[in-house]
Amino acid sequence: MRVQGMKPVNMEEMTLIHSGDGWIHDQPPCNKQMIRYLERNEGIVSWIQPKSGGVNDQFPVIRVGNKHYTLSLRMMKAIWRHVRLKKGFVNIEKAPFGGMKLKIPSLLFIEKMRTQSRFNVSILFHSITYAYASFFIWIYGLY
Repeated sequence: MRVQGMKPVNMEEMTLIHSGDGWIHDQPPCNKQMIRYLERNEGIVSWIQPKSGGVNDQFPVIRVGNKHYTLSLRMMKAIWRHVRLKKGFVNIEKAPFGGMKLKIPSLLFIEKMRTQSRFNVSILFHSITYAYASFFIWIYGLY
């Protein structure tokens, strides 16, 4: 199968942390019609890290045939769509066969944090808004 739009990874320079299932479909995973097979399907993802790297250097890949390929941000969002960053979220977990691995890719973690920060409104903002509204209600006698 010819895979366009995905970078192959030189596995000689990498350490395999967790091996996922191979891609079994006729179309490459980067094809937009294949997104439905990626959604919430962490089982197809393998985690690797550079031989000289640590846990934070890990990144996910998909095995297509005998080669491993990197994932685009669009593909990552589909695979880890169900992950929510709740209070106290730690992006490291134990790998099934020992060692540590990331829960979600670092790039996706940063993107989810950026998106989440747009929805976090501080208590100070609500307090100022309430005080401002109360002041105008008092001034104009709208009670």
